[in-house]
Amino acid sequence: MKMMSITTKEYLKRTTNHGRAKSAAAISVFLIAATLAGCAGQFNASTLTAQARVNSPPAFLSASNLSLGATDRGSAAGLDGRWYHDGAPTRILVAPDGRSITIVNEFGKSSDGYAADPRNLAIPSLGITGKVSKDGRRISWTNGTEWRRDSSMPGPIPTVNIGGRWFRNGQPTSIDVARDGRNFTIVQELGLRANGRITGNGELAVPAWGVTGRVTQNGQRIKWSNGTEWTRPRLF
Repeated sequence: MKMMSITTKEYLKRTTNHGRAKSAAAISVFLIAATLAGCAGQFNASTLTAQARVNSPPAFLSASNLSLGATDRGSAAGLDGRWYHDGAPTRILVAPDGRSITIVNEFGKSSDGYAADPRNLAIPSLGITGKVSKDGRRISWTNGTEWRRDSSMPGPIPTVNIGGRWFRNGQPTSIDVARDGRNFTIVQELGLRANGRITGNGELAVPAWGVTGRVTQNGQRIKWSNGTEWTRPRLF
């Protein structure tokens, strides 16, 4: 068999070329690996970002935003100011949040409440609610009363004079009518006093005592809802 002989120069040349080929292959493998690693890193980063977005809690609504939303839903700002009940002045005070309100009746008694929405009011301490008319000029309360923006009366002022001395079972009582012809101060037989008013239908109302009265017999008798009667003194 014929042996191939190569010179030292040729051997070195071949060895060098082989080393270069191995180096090139190694570099290629490295570059491919690096590229794949980069893609994997980008994929992992994208996956983590997506997971973070999915798992992140919703944006927190600040107290001011919540308050603003509540105000928009149930603002009572337009109701602030003077109102009238059977001609007697009342008032509604609206807090800065636009929902919390304080009502003051014609006797100066105040009660806190809130606006459930722009047309519905609630006064929990009194156990009543109020419905605001579409034009915002009238409030109808569930206790049967009505507040108006103007002082005009729903009915004429009674022509029967109820002021002066009365008697209950022979005991003296009295009613002192104010200049407006609607409000009065009543004094019963034991000397207890209370404020009252004459409603639009001519009925006497004394909220502090929880009674109402109806004048009969041409102003000579008052029949109260608690079963008692007051009569005028008779002249003999």
